[in-house]
Amino acid sequence: MRRVKWNRLSHLFRHIGMQTKPKFKTLKMLGVPLTAAALLAVSACGTETTGAGAGAGDRKGDGGAVQTDLPLTGVRWTVESSTAGGKKTAAPKDTFVEIDKKGAVKGNYGCNSFSGKATVKGDSVDLDKLLSTQMSCDAQDFELSLRKAFKEQLKAKLDDSRLTLTTSKGDTIALTSKPVQPDASFAGTKWTVESFTARKTMKPGGSESAQSVPKGVAGKAYLTFGKDGSVRGHTGCNSLNGQAKQSPGALEFGRIATTRMMCQGEAGTVEKQMLKVLEGKVTYTVNGRNLSLTGSAGVGLEATAAK
Repeated sequence: MRRVKWNRLSHLFRHIGMQTKPKFKTLKMLGVPLTAAALLAVSACGTETTGAGAGAGDRKGDGGAVQTDLPLTGVRWTVESSTAGGKKTAAPKDTFVEIDKKGAVKGNYGCNSFSGKATVKGDSVDLDKLLSTQMSCDAQDFELSLRKAFKEQLKAKLDDSRLTLTTSKGDTIALTSKPVQPDASFAGTKWTVESFTARKTMKPGGSESAQSVPKGVAGKAYLTFGKDGSVRGHTGCNSLNGQAKQSPGALEFGRIATTRMMCQGEAGTVEKQMLKVLEGKVTYTVNGRNLSLTGSAGVGLEATAAK
């Protein structure tokens, strides 16, 4: 009787063992895909986070290249000149622009000082809410031109210590971060003629036209003034010499003699324009390395000190 019961119990245990073993196998098989799925999920989350973080705070231009702001803040930019409608005009002394790191801008137009807000995004510069003093100045042409340019969004080009701001019309403002150089000496300097000017009225703000020296004659026309009142130079075709009585800010030319070469085309035109300026009483200004001569009839020339 005991033997039969034991056999039955043994059979029962074997039966239970056979049923239990497959259950352990099933759990082990399910454990593998669950672990792989979890790893894939973690990997996917990590990839998404990295991708989002890489682009945070960056602006991208064409081709996906990151666009960074030009380093224009914290620098005193001295305005050297402006070129509008093909005419280059030297800036008055102490004309400057300075933007701080918080976006505040201050400066001087050449007569009146100004302040406001500035935004630099990539190579674009916006000057906004500019307030200025209201002093009356003898010559406001440069200031009015600069005020007009600063109302536009400007494109900036930075080359070492030199900054160029360009308007939508292609007019430019040249600035530098280098210390301001002293004025070139009026006497003894070789002044290379760059352009000729003509005013319809001698009053401040009067309309003015300008014509650059043609490329074929560029660099050939120049003037040199001596401390003894002498003047010599070249018209781009003939040599010249004469006398000019000097007083503060003014010259009075005597007869100007030239050599007798026949001048035609561009060289002949430049010679006529130059000799017309060198007649009678003429006012002059030296600003840095730039010289301006203006006759009583409103005709004049712009020249630059040779290096």
